[in-house]
Amino acid sequence: MFATNEHNNIIKEMNRKFTVTITIDQFSKRAWVNDYTYQNPGELLHYINDTAVNHGLEKIIFPVRKTHLPDLKHGFSSEGWVDGFFNGEDGCFLVAYPTPRRCQSENRRELLAQVREIIARPHKAPATLPDGCTMLTPALKDVVELGELFTKAFSTYPSPVDQPDYLAGVLGKSALFRVIKEEKRIISAAAAEIDISKGNAELTNCATLPGNRGGGLMSNLIAALEQECLARGIYSLYSLARASSYGMNLVFYRLGYRYRGTLVNNCHISGDYENMNIWSKYAR
Repeated sequence: MFATNEHNNIIKEMNRKFTVTITIDQFSKRAWVNDYTYQNPGELLHYINDTAVNHGLEKIIFPVRKTHLPDLKHGFSSEGWVDGFFNGEDGCFLVAYPTPRRCQSENRRELLAQVREIIARPHKAPATLPDGCTMLTPALKDVVELGELFTKAFSTYPSPVDQPDYLAGVLGKSALFRVIKEEKRIISAAAAEIDISKGNAELTNCATLPGNRGGGLMSNLIAALEQECLARGIYSLYSLARASSYGMNLVFYRLGYRYRGTLVNNCHISGDYENMNIWSKYAR
């Protein structure tokens, strides 16, 4: 999911052959297809590819309904899926690379071996929060400190979560945030970005100060956000976790999420393009 900012914009096309909404993400040089319908699948695919090329983008990500795969897989390949992504129907993440070098990942085999090691471990419930730590929903007065947390955790990030104005605009609306404070200081945060129209939520914006990692904080945050989503009738939960982050992948596995694939060089984060592992849970 994306916020409209200086790095991206939304393109919509509606005609008798298809409708489509595409996010043009210049920061990560990718196009993400948000919504679509079609009478003529070939015309839809042609438009998506032309739009990406005309904007100088290197990757296209196109989540499609599983039942639409026979019509829409031409020229695309699948890098994974999310259970129940489209109001209970699985969503297959099709991709194409207008710039072929973008699909090259030298360490992919090593990162997949890490996934295999993680899923060989037992599931584990979140540990009790350390003494002096409290979990809560951040208020508007917290947005500056929350932005500083993301700045300390990541050198670059694909969403403008370091900007207080952006955080104030999404807090409690399209994004449900939870934070953990230690002696009134925010040390960890995560969010659920809800797509009401599709009935799914992405668990994202996961950040913990370096000195506070490894204590089970993120597991507690994700578990709390899950319950909030379920209370709102959102049952398809997923996350795109940095493939290089052993800890974040372990968090989702231990909470019962299933590995569903890897989006290669998916976004620009912490100074470079990174592979993102798809972790999915359909809780209905």
